[in-house]
Amino acid sequence: MIQVEYLALTLTGLGIMISILYYASVLRNQRKDRMRELVFQRLQGRADLEYQKIVREINQMRFGWNTVEEFHERYNMVTTPDLVVKRGSVIARLEAWGYLLREGLIDEDFIDRLHMPFMIIRIWESYEPIFLFEREEYGNPEAFKDLEYLYRVVKKKYPNISAETKFSWDKARDKAMEQRALDSDQDSIS
Repeated sequence: MIQVEYLALTLTGLGIMISILYYASVLRNQRKDRMRELVFQRLQGRADLEYQKIVREINQMRFGWNTVEEFHERYNMVTTPDLVVKRGSVIARLEAWGYLLREGLIDEDFIDRLHMPFMIIRIWESYEPIFLFEREEYGNPEAFKDLEYLYRVVKKKYPNISAETKFSWDKARDKAMEQRALDSDQDSIS
């Protein structure tokens, strides 16, 4: 009788262990599926020409203002509603990436491979005074905390990149703009 009870307990324990291993396997596969889905969504977003145009427009909003007041005079829902909404859309997307990173649902390597670290750094450093002002203005010290977290993680990995870093495309753009200005000056002289 003892052997039958021992056999029953052993089989029960074995069944529980198999169930736990199966459950762990299911969770691991679900995580892989979620990561794969995120990768494809991110790749689709990077390939989206409209999103690329929006990012370029947001990048141009970094120039032409020196104070928070000047920024809000230049970019607001009355004078430039499209740009304000586009900026909000990009920031919301980056906030979501920051949240996923902070919660451990994605890792730094994922951000590094599927996002543009320099863009994250440029956006935070360029708009930091605006973000800090809006936190205080709206009485929400938690505003933009996930974007700030994302920035800090990326900045730690890329300490030499800043909002002012000139990349080859920046230099090419600047050179083209200088040439346009020279051509324009020559046309006006003629």
